[in-house]
Amino acid sequence: MSASAPAEDVSRLTRLVELSPVFAALGLHAVAHGRWLLCAPVAAGLLVAVLAGVRPKYSPGRLLLAGALGGGAGALMLWVGEPPSGPFPPQVLGPLCGALVGFAVLCGLCRNRLYAWTYAFLLVALSLSVRGSGALPWALGLVGLSVLAVSFQEGGLARAGLGGVVGFLAFVAVLGGLSLPLVRTLHASEGLLMETFYRLTNGASPGSGSGLQSVLDIGALARMPRGSTRPLLVVSGARPERLRTRVFDRFDGERWTTSEALEGKRLALPGEEAEGEKRMAMTVLRPLGHWLPVPAGTREVDGVRPEVRGGWVVRVEESEGMTFGLRVDGEDRLPAEEAPGEVLTELPEALEAELRPLAEALTGEGGTAREKARALEAYFRDGYEYSLDVDLRGEGSPLAVLVREKRAAYCTYFASAMAALLRTVEVPARVVGGFAPEGRNPLTGASVVRERDAHAWVEVYLEEEGRFVAFDPTPWRSRDEALGVEGSAGVLGSVVEAVTTLMREWGALLRYQPLALVRAVGSSPLFWLLVGVGFVWRLRGRVRRGRGRRQRGAMGGKDARLEAAYARYLRTLKRRAGLVPGPAETDEELLERLRAARGDAVAEVAARFLESYREARYRGGVAEAPWREQVEELDAALRAERLS
Repeated sequence: MSASAPAEDVSRLTRLVELSPVFAALGLHAVAHGRWLLCAPVAAGLLVAVLAGVRPKYSPGRLLLAGALGGGAGALMLWVGEPPSGPFPPQVLGPLCGALVGFAVLCGLCRNRLYAWTYAFLLVALSLSVRGSGALPWALGLVGLSVLAVSFQEGGLARAGLGGVVGFLAFVAVLGGLSLPLVRTLHASEGLLMETFYRLTNGASPGSGSGLQSVLDIGALARMPRGSTRPLLVVSGARPERLRTRVFDRFDGERWTTSEALEGKRLALPGEEAEGEKRMAMTVLRPLGHWLPVPAGTREVDGVRPEVRGGWVVRVEESEGMTFGLRVDGEDRLPAEEAPGEVLTELPEALEAELRPLAEALTGEGGTAREKARALEAYFRDGYEYSLDVDLRGEGSPLAVLVREKRAAYCTYFASAMAALLRTVEVPARVVGGFAPEGRNPLTGASVVRERDAHAWVEVYLEEEGRFVAFDPTPWRSRDEALGVEGSAGVLGSVVEAVTTLMREWGALLRYQPLALVRAVGSSPLFWLLVGVGFVWRLRGRVRRGRGRRQRGAMGGKDARLEAAYARYLRTLKRRAGLVPGPAETDEELLERLRAARGDAVAEVAARFLESYREARYRGGVAEAPWREQVEELDAALRAERLS
């Protein structure tokens, strides 16, 4: 694109005011969707382009190219930044918003103001479809101020007369009238749009499961959308088998909840060191509420003051963008505690009567709680299929139908059935929600925990150990296939994952903990090493420029062609003869070194160039001077001398 100045005399300040709605829309989009990694560089580049006087020529082809580049950048941000949230899935909303950014920026640079403002308002409309951010009103206020700034730039609206004022207000009213209904429509149709898209794409949900839910419903019909690959956590160091967030100890036959007694209980992590304990680091990439997913047997959480609730779940006030150090029992064992009360063996009478014969038949040979739990765990793992679509309609309760007929289901149902069956035979059991991390990156040793890793399992109280022990009845052989979990990514895939994971961590830190990022960068030895290298490089450049000015001395001129010819002369000596002038070395001294190194013939060619150069510098006649050809002759002579 052309970077030439505009034909009409337009000040940079005027152009900045004209583009203020575009800047405001970028800021609003960054606030609403957390897309700072996209909007901040674009806004900075747009500012630099305006200050440099860049004005490309508009064409439909360039508009399509800008949209394609913006859409590609928006799609790339899905992997390296926070995916946008809204009425459309991130796979659609990310590229769409990126394309609007590209359209608005190009039209703004080309001074197609109406088009630029239109695309900016469409971006605003998509950004306003996000709810729950306290910064949105402030960002929207900046959009309004930018419109006012445009209307009064250099008194333009005041000079336009009544017709101009009416026309401008009509334009703003049309844009606002289109944007606000669009926002309301997006809010009203959010559920329909999401459901339609997921049906068309075979169910790629932005995330569901038991990992962060406060209630687990058990119905005869259920459909769990396939969990998205959106990353939530990065766990480095030792890889945990499971991460716990919620414990459900009360079941009414249709839903699992946390009792008030368990919710109100306060515990303290066993901080003493134990043999074989593991250490790991956990980075939270996006908001998870107040519950911090931690392994069973967590002894210490560094970087925050945790509050430990009943069931050994950890609650924190803030976690977004933060990295926590965890010290965990070597075998992921929960701390010992007193035997639970009757709440963990309670069931509705009708459900208990229906499930007891099934439980006794499946655990009849098991004498201890551990043996009964292992028998039921193996029964579900080996005899069932995992499915996101659950249909348990039939005779009796959904859990009884599941057990009797071995119908397909997902983790919440398997865990619920196992816990309910154990309760009917007086074995204390509860359901736990959290995450089951996938494999580790072999290059970094880090595990990325995604939304689709949400999981539910059972914890059984074993009197011989005096603690709760985890049992997982989910049939894993079919779970990974149903959720789209792939196998090993190979070396190249591991490298890409390592890079994107690092960018996600820095992106989360930039979005949620900017001051912590500044401190981290300021305390990094690598940062100061780069600063030192940059300083030395800058100093070296100044020394070289000063040396060049001294070298030119009396013969240095202001004519660009003369300076270019002399610079090429010095480059030829360096490239072909390895000669670089010293800080105080004159041209005659450099010429004598050339004579000693390459002979009189080559030195005579260089001398003729210097003579022509001085003639052109001091007596004019630049156009007729032969110094261009003489530099080429010097280059050819040096190459010929080298070959001889």
